[in-house]
Amino acid sequence: MPKKKVIHIIQSLDNGGCENMLLRMLPLLSDGFEHGILTLREPGELAPRFTEKGIPVTTINWGGFFDFPGYRRLLSETRLLAPDCIITYLFHADMIGRLFLQPALGWRMPHGNSMPIVPFLRTTYNHQKYLVARILEWLTRPFVRQYLANSEAVKDFYTEHLGVQPEKITVIPNGIDIDYFDSIIPDKALRESLGIKSDDFIVICVANLHPNKGHRYLLQAFEAVYKKHPETYLLIVGDGVERAHLKNQIHGYASKNNIAFLGRRTDVPELLKISDCFILPTLFEGQSNALLEAMGSGLPVITTDIPENRSLVENDKTGFLVPLKSWKKIVEITIALIADKELRKKSGRTGCRFLEENFSLKSSANSFSQFLKNL
Repeated sequence: MPKKKVIHIIQSLDNGGCENMLLRMLPLLSDGFEHGILTLREPGELAPRFTEKGIPVTTINWGGFFDFPGYRRLLSETRLLAPDCIITYLFHADMIGRLFLQPALGWRMPHGNSMPIVPFLRTTYNHQKYLVARILEWLTRPFVRQYLANSEAVKDFYTEHLGVQPEKITVIPNGIDIDYFDSIIPDKALRESLGIKSDDFIVICVANLHPNKGHRYLLQAFEAVYKKHPETYLLIVGDGVERAHLKNQIHGYASKNNIAFLGRRTDVPELLKISDCFILPTLFEGQSNALLEAMGSGLPVITTDIPENRSLVENDKTGFLVPLKSWKKIVEITIALIADKELRKKSGRTGCRFLEENFSLKSSANSFSQFLKNL
């Protein structure tokens, strides 16, 4: 029996949460499926890792919404690959899938239905900056037959705020491979390379430098923590449009020499393993891969009390929840963790055990496989 061919369309394979989820998940979906990836703009830094795993990556070099030859290249490549179904990821690919590819692909499937093109919803767009995205999601929802979502919170947002029928959305959570993170040994040399002593306290945040990730509140909190505990360091992993604003924010901070903007890194698991606490003061999410990885590494986590995070973090048990924009609460909890090593260990162990029982990568892969079989 021939394998079902699945094409995944995404802007690029940069080192982000969605892209890393695909890198973890797709190799587990080889039984009965043949996967390929189409990137719209450029391959991205993770592309070679997909090809190493036997998942071909094709780049369209699409130049934006008015690049009409780019649309023709996309359509031509899609027809050449002749997939049985298409999954799209993130805003640009989602819109192109439903507004362009869906009507343009005129062939019929053997069972008589049109080509399934399924957007995999990754976030809630619950911020005023993304109002246009929300409006377009609402306007184009009649063109979508089926959705995937990475959390119940994302599903609830789309049903309650964008009018999508709940039966159209199947939830497949991001999964985590606890055994992989268990296998990583903390590297003292990595600490030393960052100029950090073995007994210094490291706070880490892994997130793209976008307004919705709330880095400005983290920096405010860290400045207050540093004034009480100058042996504390902050590692900010990721890059994005807020980088210059954030660097300008700390210009006059006493803590500025203990804040490292590391940019995009390929050694995030190793950085997590040398850290003592993970903080993500995000304003909205889908389901945070960074939060999953931090918990999977056994770190105590501090994050915002929003629906997207409550599925992972039970306050004072699997982690700590703080109100939106409440940097003072972050300070309070961070200082408590610095003072109490046993509290750190207990919170980290409880969070890791919770993930192992409820968000295993194997379980998520099985759900994804069953969904694809039923398309």
